[in-house]
Amino acid sequence: MLYQFNKDRMALMVIDMQKGFIESGAAMEVAPGRTIIPNIKRLVEGFRKSQIPVIYTRFVYTPKVPTLIGELHEQHKPPTACCMLGDPSVEIVNDLKPDQKELVVDKHSYDAFYNTNLDYALRTLNIKQLIFTGVMTDICVLSTISSALHHEYQLWAVTDATATIWPEVQRLTLDLVERAYGKLVTTDAMISSLGH
Repeated sequence: MLYQFNKDRMALMVIDMQKGFIESGAAMEVAPGRTIIPNIKRLVEGFRKSQIPVIYTRFVYTPKVPTLIGELHEQHKPPTACCMLGDPSVEIVNDLKPDQKELVVDKHSYDAFYNTNLDYALRTLNIKQLIFTGVMTDICVLSTISSALHHEYQLWAVTDATATIWPEVQRLTLDLVERAYGKLVTTDAMISSLGH
């Protein structure tokens, strides 16, 4: 039956929990992103314990591959260079640091499937279900969720492990996910489904 958790076909997606978005005073700070770190950490630990893949994404800007996103957001360019290739702001926050064996997908757009090896990696691992966490719910998370559906992945957004700048936009985006793209789940319910 569709939309029942299958630990053998599942992966946890940690979207853009980077220093350039999460750290206090960062050029593109998403302050609510700091509040979801404990829930994402619980999920990461639970998935690792269950030997289920955890996949991280990072937005990376480089002048060598100029994009319209870089043109829209001057913070990605020098002198700020937020999330620019080689800058410390690209890195995942220390509390959620990936293990060496975990896949980190660098992307140049909002959508983690676009011009990356994500779909290939998921299919190689026989993954059909994606559990979404991270920032920003209304931009990079939603763009990747939309793409995941169109790549025929079942998906869930974790309501208390995703965040954006505005609470009302968070609510509206999660409502949109539930109406059009997939299902919603809480951290506690997801952990419970893993048997922990």
